[in-house]
Amino acid sequence: MRTSGHNFAVGAIALLALPLVGFGHAPLNSGEESKTAAQVWADARTAMKDARSFHVLGHEDQGGTAISLNLSMSPGRGGGSIQLPGVTMEMVLAAGTVYIKADQKSWLKLTNSKATAELVANRWIEAPVTNSDFSSFADLADSRKFIGGLTGQGKISKLSGTATWGGQKAVVLVDATGNKLYIADTGAPFMLAIQDQSKGQAGSLKFTDFGDAPMPAVPKDAISLPSGG
Repeated sequence: MRTSGHNFAVGAIALLALPLVGFGHAPLNSGEESKTAAQVWADARTAMKDARSFHVLGHEDQGGTAISLNLSMSPGRGGGSIQLPGVTMEMVLAAGTVYIKADQKSWLKLTNSKATAELVANRWIEAPVTNSDFSSFADLADSRKFIGGLTGQGKISKLSGTATWGGQKAVVLVDATGNKLYIADTGAPFMLAIQDQSKGQAGSLKFTDFGDAPMPAVPKDAISLPSGG
């Protein structure tokens, strides 16, 4: 499932390959099982975008290439850790600024510059979200942009009946590639998990801590970069 190149199952994780209990106003759920696939999908997206915060744990293996994330996020605020092949980094998004921290090996992989890697290794770098080299990371930590990057590939259908995820009753949506999205059938219709079953890759996203996901502290004494990238 894709939009802007992002896979529904673990679509937001695809952004990582670029170079450099309060629930807000989420609608209460009268039961998604009786609704159409389109209605369930719309309800879930609305609930997630309106959630005060949530936590995402994700992993994807694309033909042997492992990508993972561990992020808390809310509208305009979030952060956590990201891992790419040869790269491990910490990230924070706050007040229109993106903060990135990584070791020398990771920066060398990201920038292909030994001088740059030595300069910024193990130090926080900050840049406004308008910086093109950092904007994709900002989209990963902003809950509304993260959810906006998830969509389906081909027709989205709904499995009959309900399933259980983490002890919670859920409705299951499936796209044309077999990716599955579990949506809460009671309470607010939050996304609970996404399982990627596309050919040649396997992965998942798990959503928890709705309304009370812990946010990382804003780094101090970061090295500032200009807005232009």
